[in-house]
Amino acid sequence: MDLYVTVAQLKAHLRIDSDSEDLLLAQYIESAQEEAETRMRRPICSATDTDAVASTPENIPASIKQFILVTAGDFYMARENRQEKGYTLYYEHLLDRWVRYDK
Repeated sequence: MDLYVTVAQLKAHLRIDSDSEDLLLAQYIESAQEEAETRMRRPICSATDTDAVASTPENIPASIKQFILVTAGDFYMARENRQEKGYTLYYEHLLDRWVRYDK
């Protein structure tokens, strides 16, 4: 799966200097992308699927990339503490305009 937010972008967001968790961060980005596609009920990016939001990674809206970034960041920040919900809520509606309600 292509990552629409880079590991370097997520590391900058989380202020991580080490490369030791790059594989974990990539996994969180992939999971966040899957969450975005599930919520939107459509693919983020596809050159062939006309239902996709964007036809190229360069055309992915900033709000979708931001959702991926903060969701992956929340996955990382809550990785050890499963007792408390650590999700921030300010980005909950970043995907609203891209949701396909007819699917």
